[in-house]
Amino acid sequence: MNPIESPIRARSMVAGLALLSASCAFTPAEDVPQVARADARPVRNVTSFSESLRCMDRLFANFGVRDVVVTSQGIPDATGEIETGTKEMLISAISRMSTSSGAFVFVDFDQTQFDVNALQDLVGFTDNFVVPNYYIRGAITQLDEGVVAETVGGGLSFAQADVGASVDQVYSLITVDTNVGDLLTRQILTGTSASNALAVRRRGFAVDGGAALDNPTLGVNLTLSFNNSEGVHQAVRTLVELSTVESLGRLTQVPYWRCLGIEQTNPAIEDQARGWFTAMGREGQVSFVQLALAGQGFYDGPVTGRLDPATRESVGAYQAANGLIADGRVDFDLYASLISGDLALGRRPDPKVVPAVYEPAATRAAQPLALTLTTPRGDKPVFAPGELLQVQVRPNRDAFVYCYYEAADGNIARILPNRFQPNALAAGLQELRVPAAGSPFEITLDEPGSREEILCLASSDERGMALPPALREADLAPLPVASLGDLVDAFQNVSVEPLVVARLPIQVAGP
Repeated sequence: MNPIESPIRARSMVAGLALLSASCAFTPAEDVPQVARADARPVRNVTSFSESLRCMDRLFANFGVRDVVVTSQGIPDATGEIETGTKEMLISAISRMSTSSGAFVFVDFDQTQFDVNALQDLVGFTDNFVVPNYYIRGAITQLDEGVVAETVGGGLSFAQADVGASVDQVYSLITVDTNVGDLLTRQILTGTSASNALAVRRRGFAVDGGAALDNPTLGVNLTLSFNNSEGVHQAVRTLVELSTVESLGRLTQVPYWRCLGIEQTNPAIEDQARGWFTAMGREGQVSFVQLALAGQGFYDGPVTGRLDPATRESVGAYQAANGLIADGRVDFDLYASLISGDLALGRRPDPKVVPAVYEPAATRAAQPLALTLTTPRGDKPVFAPGELLQVQVRPNRDAFVYCYYEAADGNIARILPNRFQPNALAAGLQELRVPAAGSPFEITLDEPGSREEILCLASSDERGMALPPALREADLAPLPVASLGDLVDAFQNVSVEPLVVARLPIQVAGP
């Protein structure tokens, strides 16, 4: 078995320890220097987008976004004028957007090692390493100081003297651009870019300043207030948070505009949502609607991606209850209505709580879970030595799927989920290929005359995380089990729910 292209290379790190000695002497209390006390208590950094980050956390949870692995070098200052911790600002924003939802996991790299080769080295460095799906890049691209300067003056005359006063106002423009790229291909993903500018107004020398943010595409307008001594840095944090909301909202295709106070009728927003809907394709559109209606109690059938009579009935019931034309059609108006409210994608309704407008068909019943396991050469494949193996897995409804590969030497490794396909939840009737097309790992059948085997297990509950630690941690590496049957027993021991088992023998031709 050769599940990973590059061998695992161990590295050693040597740490030096410097011991410092210091003498201790008694100092009379009256001679101890006095430390000045702070005039103000420390406070948590709160920006105008703090509530937006909490809103995104709730939105990700409602849309079922979870465990998206990202990384970033930060948002460097391309102008060379602002020194601030943009990477830490970005990490804080992502963390606050994932507190409850677990939507994003941030993997940290040293900025000098952020390239594909270094990532491949790190993949081979530890079995626990998870390759990020995406990376966030960007920069502070513009800082125009003093683009507008205003002076307002006045004076009063007295018998003994004249008194005058003036207030100077200086406006500076800061721009932050961000993008999201696919880590393995290094391609910037279309539709994830965000470019936001903020104008900072400074008045006098120690007077508070104001700022107005304007996104010309979406029409975000805010009024902010910064202390004169820290206004530029706080403005950068504000722009980083806004750009993070916008870019990651576009990446995951959730209605992030709701967290920015933008109306869904905004022409730019409507065009964006329509593009998401079109890109789903017909089967994806119907699957999304089935999941969304199931979460709201209008549908209790399987997610098939087919507009069958039961789905039409549920769609019509939702349309009638929400002021739409009750024609049972899956169109953009239905999609726009669904994403304008709170969803519970993937969560089935309580059968005891069904809306009065919905009457499920008497003959409808939940299908028992089934799993299809095959290869492009069928379910009794024969391969020549040196050929690559790819398996095809398809559950008949949403299920958690784990797959294992037993090589000719008896070693057994988990091949799904893996660091390149980290999600164990498989969509119903959707074919899942392992390894995925373009994946950095492959399975090479290199033992002539051997018989190898694939085992896949499916269940309605996530029981992989309840396995013993030795079976949970490693992927694409030998596990401490004697047989595939031991794995079946381990999965059955952690849950009383039904477990579907599929096994596929693989024959390698002899010399």
